[in-house]
Amino acid sequence: MIAPLIEKLGILPFLALTPIIAWLLTVVYNLYIHPLRNIPGPKTWAISRLPFARSFTGGTIVYDIEAFHRKYGPANPDGTSEPFDIIPWFNFTAFDIFGDLGYGETFDCLQTSTYHPFIKLLFDSLKANCMVVAIRLFPTLEAVFKRWVFPYMMKKKQNKYATAVIDKVNRRMSWEVARPDIMSHVITGNEKGTMTPGEVQATFQTLTLAGSETTATSLSGIMNLLIKNPEAYAKLVEELRRTLKKESDITLDAIKQLPYLNAVANEALRLLPAAPFTLPRIVPKGGDWVCGTWVPGGTSVYILPWAVNRDPTLWHDATGFHPERWLPSALEEKSPFFNDRRDALHPFGEGPRKCIGMNIAWAEIRLILTRMLWAFDYEQVGVPIEWEKQKVYVLIERQPLFVRLRQRKVAE
Repeated sequence: MIAPLIEKLGILPFLALTPIIAWLLTVVYNLYIHPLRNIPGPKTWAISRLPFARSFTGGTIVYDIEAFHRKYGPANPDGTSEPFDIIPWFNFTAFDIFGDLGYGETFDCLQTSTYHPFIKLLFDSLKANCMVVAIRLFPTLEAVFKRWVFPYMMKKKQNKYATAVIDKVNRRMSWEVARPDIMSHVITGNEKGTMTPGEVQATFQTLTLAGSETTATSLSGIMNLLIKNPEAYAKLVEELRRTLKKESDITLDAIKQLPYLNAVANEALRLLPAAPFTLPRIVPKGGDWVCGTWVPGGTSVYILPWAVNRDPTLWHDATGFHPERWLPSALEEKSPFFNDRRDALHPFGEGPRKCIGMNIAWAEIRLILTRMLWAFDYEQVGVPIEWEKQKVYVLIERQPLFVRLRQRKVAE
């Protein structure tokens, strides 16, 4: 194609036309093919760098660009984000909050948009711990694994996590500046040394997990259910935005009594408990009666929230998402949820081992969810999480949940 053109025009005329042809191809590419072709603005600036160079050297660049913004509007007119997995962001938020409350320093997850190595160790240690517990059910195997496997595989992961916690605990306890966090209460309440350093470190290993991952899982479950149920999503958004006119209205006192917010949270914790496999209780020495059965002492007894919360003898449409079952109207005889056993829901456990961080967890769930839904609109991308197909290693190994968000326009 080029050879006949050269032969017809001659080499010199062809070379003279080459820059023009190249420029025309560039114009076509920039206007119709370039990845940024849909960004609004003057076409002359899209096809050539000359207008930018002239404006820049002429000292009018800032005024010209301001004029373009006034004329063409923002690059993303409706403010909709690209699809992204929202699950890690719940983790980033929950871990940063606990890092600040527990150790006096965040993990910088939100700042860096990545998991801190400490958190990766925590996730690895959960799987390792499940393997350790399973092998302990078989004493002969346990002896073999304890001698040959644990020191090189499972224990290595657990010990890395424990070492990371110890470093953080020791660094916080070395501070001389008073700071009102969880550790400050441990320090002031342990002046007589009733807790050894090892006990403090072990306590914070548990607190780090219980105070962050469970909250992130709860928020993930709530968002997944809301996206799958647009009517419930719309009702909750309407309640929040009607009650809270401006961002400064969002306080814990203002939101803790919002009926539909609490109903959504309770129903989500019923359907998707953050810890679906609860910790066991040990029958006291001598044995005792449990649910009408005599159980020998030393026996481990479990009550699984997942099974209780989905029992059709306790709940109307037990596997359905119905926040209305937690509203005052559910107490009326005509309500299909009238006979629900709402007293069977114990997402934070019960008795002397009830979660000591329950109030913090409730505060985080309400506050984070409220701020998210007050400021942004969300839309589902792809399919929601199939929660029942996720693996459980004491806690849930969550799948991605892709969404788009759009910043809400609030009248000033």
